[in-house]
Amino acid sequence: MRKLFVTLGDPAGIGPEIIVKCLAGLSPLGDVEPVVVGEREILEETAKALNLNVRFCPDDSPRQGRIKVRSLGLLSPGDYEIGKLSALCGNAAYHYFAHAVEACLAGEAQGIVTAPLNKEAINLAGHHYVGHTDILEKMTGAETVIMALVHPKLIVSHVTDHLPLRKALDHITVPRIKEVVKLTWSTLVSTRTPTPRIALAGVNPHAGENGLFGREEIEVLKPAMEELKAEGFPVHGPFPGDTIFLQALQGRFDAVLAMYHDQGFGPMKTVDMANGVNCTLGLPFVRTSPDHGTAFEIAGTGLAEPDSMRAAWELAVKLLPQA
Repeated sequence: MRKLFVTLGDPAGIGPEIIVKCLAGLSPLGDVEPVVVGEREILEETAKALNLNVRFCPDDSPRQGRIKVRSLGLLSPGDYEIGKLSALCGNAAYHYFAHAVEACLAGEAQGIVTAPLNKEAINLAGHHYVGHTDILEKMTGAETVIMALVHPKLIVSHVTDHLPLRKALDHITVPRIKEVVKLTWSTLVSTRTPTPRIALAGVNPHAGENGLFGREEIEVLKPAMEELKAEGFPVHGPFPGDTIFLQALQGRFDAVLAMYHDQGFGPMKTVDMANGVNCTLGLPFVRTSPDHGTAFEIAGTGLAEPDSMRAAWELAVKLLPQA
């Protein structure tokens, strides 16, 4: 039996709701067992409020049609206010995730599906990270960690992600581009196609216009492409960032390398927030997440849609090594 941890995220956000809604639709589970890392009491109250017949049990109990939960005892439902930012919830969200990462590194599970945490809340709690990817990079010691957005029609991998734009330009290098291409290539081969078509978005307007608007395309991107081609990884471009995503969505490419955070996230979240999945490449285990945040403004209303969480679960199952 393969195992996936599902982390609760920030309990004051929509994490508990989208987890319960997602799990309610997973029957039968097949050979992949979910174990929620969070608090069983919070999940039970959420299921009751949503009038969903999802039953939970401690993770050391027989499943018997129930969803296992590894409760860490950090919070009870009355300890916080739903929809409100707090260090208490930020601390809990951090520890739920950190516990799952440590357990995966110890071989207890093969991957993690993460409900959203709130960056401000975890920093208020004294955990100074900019999100899941930053935590993963520090905890796993992985040499190359890549933030990718996976959509049914397209994968977008980021050469840089949570960096100020001025700093991001310094991190767009030949070695980094090659690493991102190779990890994206292997992901496409394992999930979609044996012959990936990968395009590079330019850094500058009009992909630099032959040096008129900048030289990164000439001095960094094209040399990286030449080296990749020589190593058996032919890629296309660089193309202007304002047109390449449309071309890819129309079927010309399977993946696009975005050079900085908003270059990739903006188009993909505009196209389809519901079915997008945030996937971290380069880890020793699988990690996926819905492509949205904690949505405090609708937390506790029952309005949160579980589509992206469900897509994150399905992608994680697809990426898991075979038993």
